[in-house]
Formats: sequence, C-alpha cells, structure tokens
Amino acid sequence: MTAENTPTAAAAAATPSASASGGTGAQPTPVSDWKPGAHAKSIPAPSKLVAAGTLTVGSDASYPPQEYIDAGGNAVGMDIDIGNEIASRFGLQPKVVNFKFDDIIPALNAGQFDIVISAMTITDDRKKVVDFVAYFDAGQAVLVKKGNPKNIKTLDDLSGLTAAAEQGTTEEQTLKDENDKLSKAGKPKINVLTYPADTDAVQQLQVGRADATLHDSPVAAYYAKLNPDFEVAIPDFDSAPEGIAVAKNNADMLTAINKAIDAMKSDGTLDAIKAKWGVK
Repeated sequence: MTAENTPTAAAAAATPSASASGGTGAQPTPVSDWKPGAHAKSIPAPSKLVAAGTLTVGSDASYPPQEYIDAGGNAVGMDIDIGNEIASRFGLQPKVVNFKFDDIIPALNAGQFDIVISAMTITDDRKKVVDFVAYFDAGQAVLVKKGNPKNIKTLDDLSGLTAAAEQGTTEEQTLKDENDKLSKAGKPKINVLTYPADTDAVQQLQVGRADATLHDSPVAAYYAKLNPDFEVAIPDFDSAPEGIAVAKNNADMLTAINKAIDAMKSDGTLDAIKAKWGVK
C-alpha cells in the first residue's frame, strides 16, 4: 500500500465503513505467545510528540491482517500491535487515528500524527517527503472468486476485465501501468475501479462487480483464508519493503523508531507479532 505524495486539502479522519468494522471477521492466528509490556520503558521516548505521554499513530484501518476495525470498534492488527509495542518501549500510551490513506502522508507532515504505520510501501517518491523505518517486506497479489472463473494467471489476463483496488495504493498504480502496456500492445484495457477503503474494493469482488482485486500479498492471503468464496490467483509479485513513516522535521522520532525496530528484530518480538497474525 502506498500513500500519495502531494499535499491535499485538509483531510478528515476516515470513518470505518460497515465492511471494515467487524465485517471482515479477521482474527489473530494463535501461534505466538507475544504479549505487550515485556520491554516497557526500555527506550527513551522522543521529545517531540503530538500529545504529551502519547504515541499518536496514523493508520488506514481497512487492511486486515495489518490494520482493521474489530467488532468492538477498536483498531487491531499486526501493524497496530507493532505500534503498541513501540509505544510501550517508549513508556507512552498508544493512540491510533483511523485516517483516509490518500491523505495520510500530508496529515503526518501537518503534525497530526507522530508516525504512520499503515502497510505503506517504501518508494523513492515517498522518501522525498517522509523518512521511513523498514520493518517488513510484502509483495502484491490478485484475489479472485473461488475456482478462478476468468482463468487469471498473469496481469495480462486482466485485459478486458474489471479489477478493483484501494485509492492511492501501489496496487492502483500497478493497474495503471498494466493498462499502459495493454494499450501499447493494442489489447483491451482493464476497467479499473478504485475505492477509499480496501474493504470496499473487496466488496465489489464479493457482489460480482469486479473480476479481481489487488492487495498486498498478506492481505489477499488473509481474505482468502477468511472467505471460502475467494482464492489468490496471482500470489506475491513485486515484493518491496514496507515502512513506518516519520516526518522529515522529526529526527528524534526517526532515531527512536529505528532503535525500537532494531530491538524488536533482535529480541524476536517482531517475528512473534507477525506469527500472531499468521504473516511470514
């Protein structure tokens, strides 16, 4: 998932849609004994915070298993657990702000969050406007109805079909790039549908308005696991690092986040959180 670079008009926090709030049925995979708090207050807290005593995290919570809204209205997921663990190591209280993905980087740079953790792919364009701490690698994947009725095996097979993705993501750009290739080859383009939340894109596949949807590979795998009507047609292509985004004017925060992620990698906490959510 990749945020847009350019600032937009002032954004309001995204309200979870019905499909995002409990509709996924997503649950952690119980193969990890990780619990927060084992390394509390082990790293000095950054001095520059949006709110004293709090680590404010921006995230588009519509992307299970990395971030989503559960039936109780709480933000949960792998990325949310990582943010909570970082806050604990800083001796801070975590606060997650559910925010529209298209606008999340401008909001970070406007000082609305301390960091963004939102399945965000690190790209050269993004690095021009924010700093990143890499913590995870993920590819893209194509989700289809069970049985793959359109026999989609490559991106070229989407020619003449309808595919959906979340606005502002790497997957949306992948579809645009594929349409450029198809146009040059004289083949029918993909009918691309985009939606503010990833769960909205999946709903189009569910009701038959889309022949396929594109997601980060862990997300596509999770949807296929949760819904017996889905399967992954093209798994894990174009793998790239995802990162925690920090505003460029907050070097103290960047240093602290680097220390936290390095420690979580070395002591096994990061792997344990990934295992909890069934993510490799």
